[in-house]
Amino acid sequence: MASLETTLDIFSALLASEQPAQVGEADEAIWAYLAAYDGLDAQMRALDRLGQGVAGLDASSAFMPILLDTLDRHRARLTEPSA
Repeated sequence: MASLETTLDIFSALLASEQPAQVGEADEAIWAYLAAYDGLDAQMRALDRLGQGVAGLDASSAFMPILLDTLDRHRARLTEPSA
């Protein structure tokens, strides 16, 4: 489990990296952050807070679109009807 601040620190490092960041690193950070929340509603609220935090990070990074896409995929997963 990771806090919002820790997760945003990981994202900041990925955005600032001169080496191309891997989507898996962002995905792992998101999973670690969401693991602290039980239930879809709580995870969705947590993901919304994470998205707000990401909005304040370096938007000029080439990794930002990948990070935003990864957040969107998690949002879609949380809103999918369960089978």
